[in-house]
Amino acid sequence: MVKNTTYCQRIILVCTIFFSSIAFAQDIHFTQFYEPQITLNPANTGRFVGSWRANGIYRNQWGSITKPFITTALSFDKQFQIKEHTIGLGGYYAFDQSASQTLFMNKLMLSAAYHRAFGYHQLSAGIQVGYANRFLNYSKLSYPGQFDNNIGAFNTSIANGESFANASSNYLDLNSGINYKTRINEKLLAEVGLAIFHWNYPKETFNGAKTNRIQPRYVFSSGANYNLNPKAFISGHLLYMYMKKASDLLFAVHYNHRLEANKSNINLVFGGLAARTGFTRNTDALAVIVGAEILSYRVGLAYDVNISKLSASTYFRGAFELSVTYIAPYPSPSKYTIPCEIY
Repeated sequence: MVKNTTYCQRIILVCTIFFSSIAFAQDIHFTQFYEPQITLNPANTGRFVGSWRANGIYRNQWGSITKPFITTALSFDKQFQIKEHTIGLGGYYAFDQSASQTLFMNKLMLSAAYHRAFGYHQLSAGIQVGYANRFLNYSKLSYPGQFDNNIGAFNTSIANGESFANASSNYLDLNSGINYKTRINEKLLAEVGLAIFHWNYPKETFNGAKTNRIQPRYVFSSGANYNLNPKAFISGHLLYMYMKKASDLLFAVHYNHRLEANKSNINLVFGGLAARTGFTRNTDALAVIVGAEILSYRVGLAYDVNISKLSASTYFRGAFELSVTYIAPYPSPSKYTIPCEIY
């Protein structure tokens, strides 16, 4: 009897995660949200010091209670200088696998932004347009009518008695955002951003319903660097998202230390903590973040420790996340020999 009760509790838990992911987690999310910049805000496209930038981020979550939820994003952007104007162009591809390998998402977005500097201030505005696909693998689902009392488990060989209109949903997606960055003094550099995702209210449905549309997601982000001395500084990041009465609040603080020249070519190391919470619910997770900058690469590792009510089943295990960013330095000017006639 105890075994059956535990088994049923796990079924209810997995179903709860599944349906909550459909209802509220319409978009991918990361603990290191500040690393894949153009997934955070379209205005960040081309907003960096260098020639071009590439980022890859991988997240593995909930493996302790079900098959892992896996999220991956690959992005690329480049800046172009036209006189005093700076334009950024790029895009990203995102893949998400959730709900015990039942629900999948593929998204390809193109991004453009305009940046203008005014002394110690910089203002950026950007827009994204792209195509998204969600696929639901019905063969992985089980239903009450498939529960076999003889074996005490679900039996997929029993007909489920259900019929479905579509296995996939496709839609055009539009996002936009602005960002403001300023140097307050010699020690403090700060920025704030605001973005709106899905402002075209795209239709997403698996049963043909015309009224099922994705609501806009409003994103506020901010960040700051404070120099402690020539070798060390503190960086902070904050993210608040709101979507159809669901909210998410994340913040992270890092200690960064610059290194002297060394054989490993490690320029900087950093470490810190992050937390995910909400205004109307308990804290979801705490995360430990470590990383380093090696030549033109920045590598970050994060591990989420689940401290919500699910911790009784997850045993405090949450998610593992790896982020790698490469920023190409400005190319050195080539030297040319110009032949001149001798008079």
